Amino acid sequence: MKIYLASPFFNKKEVKIYNYVIRTLRSYGYDLFVPKEHEIEGAWDMPNQVWGEAVFGVDYTAIQKCDVMVVLNWGMYSDSGTAWECGCAFALGKKVINVCVNPDSDYSLMMTNGCHYNISLADLIYNPIEGILSGTTELKKFEILVK
Repeated sequence: MKIYLASPFFNKKEVKIYNYVIRTLRSYGYDLFVPKEHEIEGAWDMPNQVWGEAVFGVDYTAIQKCDVMVVLNWGMYSDSGTAWECGCAFALGKKVINVCVNPDSDYSLMMTNGCHYNISLADLIYNPIEGILSGTTELKKFEILVK
């Protein structure tokens, strides 16, 4: 199963959770695409626009090839790139798992309704993706506050 991990990684807390999820999913043996790990050859010598187009191309191709997208969602603050990746995967017919990292936060109705599953971080960490997708895993129930 190919999984694309969409997440902001712009502050220490996001990076800490992001890295933990990467280690956890890889320990389960998943084929995981992590955008942060893919560097563009010669990037430092490219104009920003050319580099940006190259990054977009690599990420878009990976979204097309994935079976499932896992989105680390921090609430109403949602990185625009992460939100775009989520919407793109949904539009391409990929299964999208929205991981509500902060269950006390408000969440966008577009993000929560544009995903097939809305789960907690603990549900992602302690349950196989196959069980989440098939509905055979009993997930913790938590209320998502939608705005």
